[in-house]
Amino acid sequence: MDEKRKLQLLILLIAKEIDRLCNKHHIDYFLDGGSQLGAIRHKGFIPWDDDFDIAMKRADYEKFIGICAEELDKSKFFLQTETSENKYCFAFAKIRLIGTEIIENFSKNVDVHQGIFVDIFPYDNLPDKESERKKFLKKNYILKELLWVRCGYGGPVYEKKMSYKMLKLLISPIPIALLKKRRNQLITRFNNLSTEYCFTSDYPKFHLRNEWFEKAALYDFETYKFPGFEQYDEMLTTVYGNYMVLPPEKDRIQHSKYKINFGKYVDIDTL
Repeated sequence: MDEKRKLQLLILLIAKEIDRLCNKHHIDYFLDGGSQLGAIRHKGFIPWDDDFDIAMKRADYEKFIGICAEELDKSKFFLQTETSENKYCFAFAKIRLIGTEIIENFSKNVDVHQGIFVDIFPYDNLPDKESERKKFLKKNYILKELLWVRCGYGGPVYEKKMSYKMLKLLISPIPIALLKKRRNQLITRFNNLSTEYCFTSDYPKFHLRNEWFEKAALYDFETYKFPGFEQYDEMLTTVYGNYMVLPPEKDRIQHSKYKINFGKYVDIDTL
């Protein structure tokens, strides 16, 4: 079995644990991004892809994080959030597989847990007024970039740039916790309002309709079934355009370069 398939199997192992907890506690979640696309177009992983993305509205996300603190199988899995490690800069959670490593170029020098993972994205409301939304997204972008640099993400290519070095020096006196607090205050600001769209802070380009989170459907994914958006066509068209057309071969690439240590799972061939 090749390395990519082993990685996919271990990602499914993590996804099944997330599904178990969500089903037990009636937490709504949805396949997101390439995972929703993979379920529709390939009935599983996109062949050249190797990640698994989950979307939750903020209330379900916070409930899930609380449940994980009590019930996640901590002998196998690690819950990674912005509060679990100071240098973890993202506004979404990862469930990591203990005893494994996947070292991605952009985070190779950051002191955080580096196990094989599944991403869980909280979706927060966007303001309806266009001018207000632009200001909101600009502030989110600035805070996101400051945290990225302050925590040391970017990898060798970015670290060599003078602009990166200068920014890192300038913001070094600012506590990471303060930047995270400011970001959280910003991105949750409109959650008490009824708005048309929502977004996830670290990938702010894609705006999903809040109404899409009202109905889920089960989709085949490899040998399992996971919930995704019932209105998947609208969602995938918004994100990918003509999503059933395969990209050119030159564009069929994984998200980032990495090195993997499968640990005790090195001989895995099935789940």
